[in-house]
Amino acid sequence: MKRFRIAGFVAVAAVAVAAAAFAAEPIATAFTNWGEVSVELMSVERKGNVLTVKWAVRNEGASRQPVFFGFAGEDVCYAVDEESGTKYYVLTDKEGVPLASANDWISSGTSGSKYELEPGQVKRHWMKLPAPPPEVTAISLFMHEVEPFEDVPITDR
Repeated sequence: MKRFRIAGFVAVAAVAVAAAAFAAEPIATAFTNWGEVSVELMSVERKGNVLTVKWAVRNEGASRQPVFFGFAGEDVCYAVDEESGTKYYVLTDKEGVPLASANDWISSGTSGSKYELEPGQVKRHWMKLPAPPPEVTAISLFMHEVEPFEDVPITDR
């Protein structure tokens, strides 16, 4: 019986940790051109030569809204080191598939994520880019139809 209690406690703790991670506070929030849809920047982390960006898209409106994030091709997401003017695009694998969430061919020559976000729905995304040099401590992020996230601190892991 003690084993069951311990296992139950571990399961409850794991759910609590997962819920806390999902409920993390955003670094910044930006408005979009998609009705009452906002984008919440959750993390910008550098590990070695890779920068991982995670964000959540939230529809606070009363109607379904179209959402689009390009990862390769035209109208794509990217980062800029504004000190040096260096632009960083989403990394791709050997087949040219972007290292990012939900990749679909959404238009001629563009790969990304395109869907309709229901009222009250939240959807999470991520992308991997080349990391700027260690001396770069902040980056600006640009996404089609979203206000820019400027001078976002980079967390090193």
